[in-house]
Amino acid sequence: MHTSSWQQNTLILWGVSGILLLAATAWGHSDLDPRQSIPNKWETYTLNVPTETEVPTVQVRLLVPRDFEIEMIAHSPLWQLTKSRDERGYIREVTWSGSSIPPQTFAEFKLLVRNPAAPGPALWKIEQYYQDGNVATWEAQTQIVPQASIGGAQRAEEAWRAAQVATTVSLVAIGVSVILIIVTAIGIVQSGRSQKQDEQS
Repeated sequence: MHTSSWQQNTLILWGVSGILLLAATAWGHSDLDPRQSIPNKWETYTLNVPTETEVPTVQVRLLVPRDFEIEMIAHSPLWQLTKSRDERGYIREVTWSGSSIPPQTFAEFKLLVRNPAAPGPALWKIEQYYQDGNVATWEAQTQIVPQASIGGAQRAEEAWRAAQVATTVSLVAIGVSVILIIVTAIGIVQSGRSQKQDEQS
């Protein structure tokens, strides 16, 4: 069977799509920075929300750990802001709606937060709502550490980020290798058929 140019392009397109899918799997999720801080510090936290699907993100909901105190939320003229407070008057939920994050783009939402007094891990929950009605739920951990150990925590975070970069690079390399194998196989098949046609003629 003859392999036409459109079939070649289709196979290559599948390979490229695989690379993009692998990269999105490694990077494409909502996250919160910084990943570590010290007790009682007023810290600016940044919620990063990418749209890794073909459907826009239309709403983001952040659930705040109980011992964190949100003082202010960065203003955005594009988004409507809704806050929910607990019995102490502390903000426990923040929702951004009324706008959208198109595919293959991301948005940042900033909050001024006071860290808890006691060291330890804390888990934030992030809900990402898409235009088609689907919802993705993510978790982001913040480690509150004593100030004396902040250097070690920073090095640990840097090591984690380096590992994430290495993973993504490896996945992309695998995808490129797959495309090269497909293209080489197509070339071998076409070469063999050309030789057969020459012999028959």
